[in-house]
Amino acid sequence: MIADYADNMYLYDELREYEEIVLEFIKRQAEEKLPEGRYDLEKGVFALVQIYNTKYKEGAQMESHRKYCDLQYIAEGTEKIYWESIRNLAVTDDKTPEADIIFYECGTDKGYTLLQKGMFGYYTPKDGHMPCIEANGIQKMKKIVFKIPVRA
Repeated sequence: MIADYADNMYLYDELREYEEIVLEFIKRQAEEKLPEGRYDLEKGVFALVQIYNTKYKEGAQMESHRKYCDLQYIAEGTEKIYWESIRNLAVTDDKTPEADIIFYECGTDKGYTLLQKGMFGYYTPKDGHMPCIEANGIQKMKKIVFKIPVRA
């Protein structure tokens, strides 16, 4: 798991190959105010532009993915994303291979990241994560989730 500002993406070896693709799309989204939806990019990467309200943690579940890493960029708003190694979580619903998502019990409150506008969180298949959780009450969010293919 990595959490940082987008302009520091160059610091992370595992993200260098995708840095230009991600940053160009972030810039495009800011300039063009792209609507919600899926946008296919290069190198197998796609972006999901999402607008939603944050939610309370109660009843939420951890998730992970096998085929893609998540790079979750905050375009507007602030949210908590809880995370924990999947080795510490119990699977509640495995949607693979039909969908690239596995759900887990809520986990503990050991770790969360507070992501604000301009920041990203990067989650690998080993990182259970619970996004969209309110930080200071329910608020409207705009997020871009970049799906980056897992290398074989």
